[in-house]
Amino acid sequence: MQLFMRRHRDDATRYIRSPKTGWRVAFLFCPMIASLVAGPPVFADEFDPLVVYEEARTLNDQWQACAASFVRDRIHSRQDPEILAKKAFERCKAREDGLSSFLVARVGKTGAGNVMALLLEKYQSGLNAAITELRTRH
Repeated sequence: MQLFMRRHRDDATRYIRSPKTGWRVAFLFCPMIASLVAGPPVFADEFDPLVVYEEARTLNDQWQACAASFVRDRIHSRQDPEILAKKAFERCKAREDGLSSFLVARVGKTGAGNVMALLLEKYQSGLNAAITELRTRH
């Protein structure tokens, strides 16, 4: 057993990097990571998701507020939280369509459809969880 532990310890010491290796790795990878974070410059005719997000924020907030106000009046009903969340967003279809139209104009029909599908799924599951949480508190 001691022989195994000694061999294992000897094998492990071969894989310990010297301090110089750490600097070399950092020197090689830092510019690559920085380029991914900073990204390439965005020109006027290119899509900038942060700008679109900021411009769509009001429409998005109104859509979520509409669904929340629908649920607020029905929070103590016996309706299943998942069904209640789904109905809330069905009732706010006009707000959803406004956001969707804005996104279609900015990123195209396919991109807007993908974003809206993801948002709807995320918001319904989040509202479902919030309903469940609020009901367990009372």
